[in-house]
Amino acid sequence: MKKFLLCSAVVFAFLCGASAAPAKAAPAKADKKAVVQKEADTRKSIDKWTFFQIAFLPNVPSAQMNSNVYGIKSGWPVTCGFGRIWGLEASWLYSGTEHAKGIQASWVCCYDQECDGIQAAFVVCINRKLMRGLQATLVYTHAGDMMGAQGGLISLADDVYGVQGGLAFARAKDVKGFQASAVCVNSGKLSGIQCNLYGQVADSNGIQFGIVNVSHGKGIQFGLINYIKDAWLPVFPILNFAF
Repeated sequence: MKKFLLCSAVVFAFLCGASAAPAKAAPAKADKKAVVQKEADTRKSIDKWTFFQIAFLPNVPSAQMNSNVYGIKSGWPVTCGFGRIWGLEASWLYSGTEHAKGIQASWVCCYDQECDGIQAAFVVCINRKLMRGLQATLVYTHAGDMMGAQGGLISLADDVYGVQGGLAFARAKDVKGFQASAVCVNSGKLSGIQCNLYGQVADSNGIQFGIVNVSHGKGIQFGLINYIKDAWLPVFPILNFAF
């Protein structure tokens, strides 16, 4: 009798484990379904358009998520969507249509993937891939590749082709143009002019002006303390250079 009960318990535990196993795969399927749905939403964004649109919250109304606006899109207080705006997107708190051509503005925050024109807010501006034009805020700006001008208290970008200004801090990879801030950091090459209190570049075929200038490659520097790794004298005041 004891052996029978023991065997029965083992079989029951095995069956429970087997029945529970498929349930673990459900989250992966759900995640895959969510990705497919987002891709479908993105594709649908080219199908609908309007001249004027008012939005209130994300997905309210749901039409804003996949529509294109040739004119004005206004958020009371929020706009967002996978579509495109040709014209003006303006909101009280957040303007977040992913593709903008024209002006994207908000009192607090702007967000997009690509922008051709102006992106401006009082607190935060974020661009993920490519910004062509002007990106400006009082506090924090972040862009993918920047082609134009960027300004804020803190300014971050990938490659900069134009002007990058940060009152406190500016960071980029390659800079082709002009960069100015209290602290400037480039992880790539400077091809142009950098003005700062402290400036650091990986390499330079441009000019650094600052109190402390650092180049881990070549360059020309004017400042109180100048360090160039490849220079004949790596550290020298007033002027240092290496070609």
